[in-house]
Amino acid sequence: MLPVQFLDIQPGERVLDLCAAPANKTAQIGMALHNSGTVVANDRSTGRMRAASHALNRLGLTNVTTTTTDAVNYPKASGFFDKILADVPCSCEGTCRKDRSVTWRVSPKDSAKLMGSQEGILRKAVQRCRAGGRIVYATCTFAPEENELIVAAVLKEYGEFVRLLPADIPNFKTSPGLTEWQGQELHPDLHHAMRVWPHQNDTGGFFVAVMEKLEDPRMQAENAPVDEPQALTVAEEREPWLTILLDRFGIEPANFDDYVIFREGRKGVYITNRDQQPPQKPKPDAVGMLFMRTDGKYPKLTTAATLRFGALACKNVVDLQPEQLVAFMGRRDFHIEGAQVQNVSGTGYVMLRYQGIVVGLGVYRQHLHLVESLFPKGWARQTVLV
Repeated sequence: MLPVQFLDIQPGERVLDLCAAPANKTAQIGMALHNSGTVVANDRSTGRMRAASHALNRLGLTNVTTTTTDAVNYPKASGFFDKILADVPCSCEGTCRKDRSVTWRVSPKDSAKLMGSQEGILRKAVQRCRAGGRIVYATCTFAPEENELIVAAVLKEYGEFVRLLPADIPNFKTSPGLTEWQGQELHPDLHHAMRVWPHQNDTGGFFVAVMEKLEDPRMQAENAPVDEPQALTVAEEREPWLTILLDRFGIEPANFDDYVIFREGRKGVYITNRDQQPPQKPKPDAVGMLFMRTDGKYPKLTTAATLRFGALACKNVVDLQPEQLVAFMGRRDFHIEGAQVQNVSGTGYVMLRYQGIVVGLGVYRQHLHLVESLFPKGWARQTVLV
């Protein structure tokens, strides 16, 4: 949870999370921007980014663009970013309290294997950050080879254009970064970095370095022709999708004036904020939130969009009883009482609500007095209500 605090997110900024999966920090960034601006979440693992996208959708974030590429080679055509997070792959020594095997599995050889990519990722973060922007480098390991030595190497290369800022949180016990290791003198400003030892706050171990990008005429001149962030260029396609929502759920189209709605291929319609600036390269996997699925017989609002916008519905909404909620989240069909469907216009999609909170989407079968659960398979859990 520490690195995003040090990014000092401001409204409308363009932020890059170079090693995003499983997207916990990406979600923090998106929420800090209040669904404005641009968050580009990148990871080289397709499988991990697929899982990350589920988490981001579940939280109702429409300001996130996802990409899948090697962070070391993140292209210039992605544009400049105001803030960049480099929470790099590491040897994970700091997780030893929850996985004791780390203490004997990890060796200096493991750190040596990672140092090249870690330095490459931090170097790329410096290159892609605009002047006046901020870079946060983080690991969950103790090894100086993966922490101070990486930052020191980048400072040696870009020290004229980068400076370290103090990493400090009031009332949180930490230690300063190392300025010497195994007889090697490191950059004196590394004392501004933060080391978190497990015993200090009853946590895991962590390392954070906060860097400010200074004016760099050389890099700006080289990159300016291809590095200016681009506004979203997709053609809006608001119909018939908003009419479907109006007819079925009574959601007025005016509620979506601050969003761009567009179709991507045959399978889906996406929604994102109007100030979104996705990269030209690498080609995004997704821009914003999947809004409607269009590959079935009838267009269907996604569960993520239902959770995000369901409170706007004024018809075809069903309030659930506890046992019905359990059935719904267990992906089981359930019967429904006549009083619960007074504002339901007949067979079709219904929004399901529990204690005033929209929890998802179902299909009401009027002739059977039955609701078919459309709770996502990947979200299903054993549910116990107390």
